[in-house]
Amino acid sequence: MAKITDLKGFCYPLSPEGKCSLLGSYPWHYGTEYLNIVYRAAPDALAKWIPEPLTLSKEHPDIAYVAFSKWWSVWDDGRELAYTNPERTQYKEAAIWTGCNYQGEEAQICLPIWVDNDFSMARGWTMGFPKKMGQISITDYNPYNPGMPEMGPGAKLTGTVASHGERLIKGTLTIDRRISPDELPKPLGLPLIHLRHFPSLVPGHKPSVCELVKLGAVNKQTDPVAWAGSGDLEFLPSDLEEHLPLAPKGEIIGAYWFRNGYTFNGAEVLHDYTKDWK
Repeated sequence: MAKITDLKGFCYPLSPEGKCSLLGSYPWHYGTEYLNIVYRAAPDALAKWIPEPLTLSKEHPDIAYVAFSKWWSVWDDGRELAYTNPERTQYKEAAIWTGCNYQGEEAQICLPIWVDNDFSMARGWTMGFPKKMGQISITDYNPYNPGMPEMGPGAKLTGTVASHGERLIKGTLTIDRRISPDELPKPLGLPLIHLRHFPSLVPGHKPSVCELVKLGAVNKQTDPVAWAGSGDLEFLPSDLEEHLPLAPKGEIIGAYWFRNGYTFNGAEVLHDYTKDWK
């Protein structure tokens, strides 16, 4: 019989060699491409998703955004996966984000989120992203396709997300100008604070893990080219999801396309709810 210390892997499945683990150990390195639509939402609807001791953003309590994104990622001891198993390094996501505040620090938190690859969902749960499986489509122009426009003023991009047979959100950007990444509106770019939750299987017991964490990021890089313009969002009804209360309740502030990258190097625990549990 194996000792527990003989079983290896960052997450399931733990195995003799550890190479079949769904996810390798961090540091995790990311490159991203975003289509984000920023809008005004109902603050009371946002607040229902945000656990104390977090509060709504002090600066922008009614601002939310939908992010449709493409990701390229490798873990530190699996950099070769980009060419040996590219399907383990690429995925798409769609998520609703809003600002939050922790003891005076402005940050942001991910609310519902959908992803199209299992290893990313497992990693997301580890980090506090409440990921579910979904189908995400995002406009992707090739500059050498004669039938496609160049990325720039006049070009239009669309992101969609569906899950369990239901189309949930559609967002669009019509580009009208180039901007600096520094001009992207908040809460874009703020630190990430999330809720990690893993239930106990003992009836009546408190969760095995329930904590508020601030995610780390180093080696940050940003493409100097970002595009901005007008946007539109459509939230569609669902029998299974709770995203409709988070739909726009006011203006669409803007829509943005940009790329960046960074390394996740760990997290800081801000609050352990299990110590408060009764």
